[in-house]
Amino acid sequence: MKFLVLVSIFILISCSSNTDSKKTSDGSISDSDITNSCDCVDLDIDSTGVHYLNDSLYTGICVSYFVNTKSKYIEKSILKGKLHGKVVYYDKSGEVLLQELYENGKQKRSGETDKSLTCDCAELEVHPNTDPIVPSQYWLDDMPFSGKCEKYYPDSQQLSLEVNYKNGYQDGYTIYYNRDGSTILMERYTSGILVSTVN
Repeated sequence: MKFLVLVSIFILISCSSNTDSKKTSDGSISDSDITNSCDCVDLDIDSTGVHYLNDSLYTGICVSYFVNTKSKYIEKSILKGKLHGKVVYYDKSGEVLLQELYENGKQKRSGETDKSLTCDCAELEVHPNTDPIVPSQYWLDDMPFSGKCEKYYPDSQQLSLEVNYKNGYQDGYTIYYNRDGSTILMERYTSGILVSTVN
């Protein structure tokens, strides 16, 4: 009898611990935990982009297919009616054409995506740290930025600065250029800390 009680308790604990794992680290809904999946044509979308199923906010994955095929062309991750996580576009052979990342209905240009992100350095928002030993973080679209920012000389196509970031911190090379395109200075950073300089 004690054995049956212990087994029952173990099953209850393992089931309850799985219910909280519906989102992955990038904010998308984990495929293994999806309880709702539907064809996107079954959803109603209002003018603000909120998705409904039977007049209720939808949470889950919806898939749209190429006409008269079982080949999907779009897969959306939706949380409480809003795009949240990855939205993936496919070609007819199943290859990924484009992958976008959303958080609470807003498209992000930062985060875990398969493409390298590039922005204008002026778009980044600096989040200074109160501890002078810890470097400042740089954010884009309300998220720590991963990718590369670029700055150009005024009225020119010539790059003046190129900075690489990972999780909001300078990571990799920061390169300063002359107007003729030659390199003035290269700095190498790791997690926001200057490691070496080449000039």
